[in-house]
Amino acid sequence: MPEDEARVSIRNRGFLYGDGGFETIRIHRGAPFRIDAHFTRLLRSLDLLRIDSAWSIHELRQGAKKIVEENRVADGLLRITITAPEGLGRLGTATITSRELPKIPDRPALHLATSVRRVIGPLSQSKSIARAAESTALREAQAEGAFDAVLLNDKGRVAETTARNLFCVAGGTLRTPGTYEGALAGITRGAIVEIAARSGAKVRESSLTVPQLQRAEEVFLTGSGVGVLGIASLDGHRFPYPGTTTTALRKSYADALEAESRW
Repeated sequence: MPEDEARVSIRNRGFLYGDGGFETIRIHRGAPFRIDAHFTRLLRSLDLLRIDSAWSIHELRQGAKKIVEENRVADGLLRITITAPEGLGRLGTATITSRELPKIPDRPALHLATSVRRVIGPLSQSKSIARAAESTALREAQAEGAFDAVLLNDKGRVAETTARNLFCVAGGTLRTPGTYEGALAGITRGAIVEIAARSGAKVRESSLTVPQLQRAEEVFLTGSGVGVLGIASLDGHRFPYPGTTTTALRKSYADALEAESRW
């Protein structure tokens, strides 16, 4: 149906409490990138949130394909959202929508968020629709003229950004914060770790402090919407842009999109 005709109850727990999970999937040439990995993570999120899906994975796949075809999505994003039921014995809602890829500035900048912290724990591994912390940090970053905000965890170490995983190059090693630091196990993140490892690069999932990030030789983000996105600065601290490692991984990711986007 047209999106402006879609409705949910005023008692919907997603509307009232942000009680639900979601996945955002990259569509390339009309097909999804690693959709099975997204479904696996969606089920894990719903399990952590103790929510039963209103639709089966087969129904979600068929619905996703129909939305891509009806909206003629060649290159864009698909979002699957599952919310909790309003009461016992009832099913929650399941919605599928599509949208364009985000617009990227010429020299993307990051801002270190001071208004919120990422809380380490099991729920940090659920892709929840409750996004108050991320939205607050993003508004803070936008007020500073930045593209995205870096989130620190409750230990003061780097976790991720508001909607993306973060990587840096330091001493010839590719580093990214571990999931134990509150970083979500991103699908694009996983693809880049695999690609880098196959190329013989040194890859470390490790703790990352702010001073270490500031001293990095290169910084980039990964996510379904941005792919591999080089970062030019962090609160005025400049990085080589675009970095050689970032450029190489961006090309390899483009190759992976071609090879691994399928229904």
